[in-house]
Amino acid sequence: MAKFQGYLFSKLTAIGTRSEDTIYFLQQLDNKEILVLRTTDERFKPDPVLHKHLATKVVIDGILAEQGIKVEKIVSKG
Repeated sequence: MAKFQGYLFSKLTAIGTRSEDTIYFLQQLDNKEILVLRTTDERFKPDPVLHKHLATKVVIDGILAEQGIKVEKIVSKG
């Protein structure tokens, strides 16, 4: 498991369609962006764990998979 620090933000996909969904990214200190994988399989709704940390600096404990970061724990950083 690794620690990832940065700013958590989201984007919408398929805007204006019935498939509109939220995707989450971590902007790291070097300005690189990494996809943060949803913690739930429930699509087309905000992820309850990630959404409450949006627009804050966070520390994520997780695993960097091919698709993105698999979150084990996330904590807002002041």
